[in-house]
Order: sequence, then C-alpha cells, then structure tokens
Amino acid sequence: MKRLLSILIAPLLILNFVGCSEECDDPDVAAINALYFECDQGADGFSEEALNELFIVRFVPFSEPLVADTVFLNGDFPSGKGRFFINDQFPFVNGQSPYFTIYGYQVVDPTTGYVGNIENIELEGEYDGDCGYNNLAKKFTFNNEEVDLGGTQNFYLITP
Repeated sequence: MKRLLSILIAPLLILNFVGCSEECDDPDVAAINALYFECDQGADGFSEEALNELFIVRFVPFSEPLVADTVFLNGDFPSGKGRFFINDQFPFVNGQSPYFTIYGYQVVDPTTGYVGNIENIELEGEYDGDCGYNNLAKKFTFNNEEVDLGGTQNFYLITP
C-alpha cells in the first residue's frame, strides 16, 4: 500500500513543480534603455542659474523646420539635481511610434549659449527568459563624439 501511494504521489509532486512557473514583474525596459545624462556642476560646469534655465529641444533630423518640441526643465530634474534621462516617458511622452530613438535632442543653456547635440541613437536589447531584459547596445553621438553606454545605466557627463 505504501508503495502504491508513493507511486501515485510522486507524479503529482513532479507535475506540481513543473506546472509552477516563476512569477515576476515585467522588466522596466524604458528605464533600462534610457539615455542618462548629468550636467557637470564643478567649477567649470553649469551654474545654479544655468540648471534653472536649461531646456531640451526634440527634433526630427534632416527636417524643416528643425525644431519639433521644447521642454523647459525649470530646475526640476527627475534623477536628481542636474541629472535627467531621455526615453519614451521623459522629457517627451511617446505613447506610440515613432519612438524616442528616431529624434535628435539638444540640451540648451540659454545663460551661456551652450548647446549639446544628442543624435544617432541606436538601441539593442533582448529578453532573458520570462522575467529579464538586457540592454546590449546603447549608442549615440554627443556633439559629434560617439558614445557607447551599452548594458549600463551610467550617466554621461555633459560639460559646457
């Protein structure tokens, strides 16, 4: 009888473990793929006044007119003082395609006339099983300098 009970219970236990899949939250792909920037606040960096006046322009490359949208940060930075990101949720909401990667961006300090150009954004990522997502490539040009922050959420330092 014990042997028969063991034979019946063993498959049920195996089915129980096989039937249970890992439960997890969806990865925050928007945050993983975001481009992160930090305005230099050192001696030769952005002043307090500049951070309060800083604005971001989004444009469609090679289009006329060049300017598509502008957002004034008014000193409000989502990632801490002088720190911000660019993705489909900030600074412009892209609820449907085209998504943030097709645009170019300018970071403008009107107090000094500084303009930082962010262009040629390339992203590549892949889902890792049921619960993970990995960014494999996160490339862009900043004032014609090629930048590759693939696989990281590191901040790119903007120096005026």
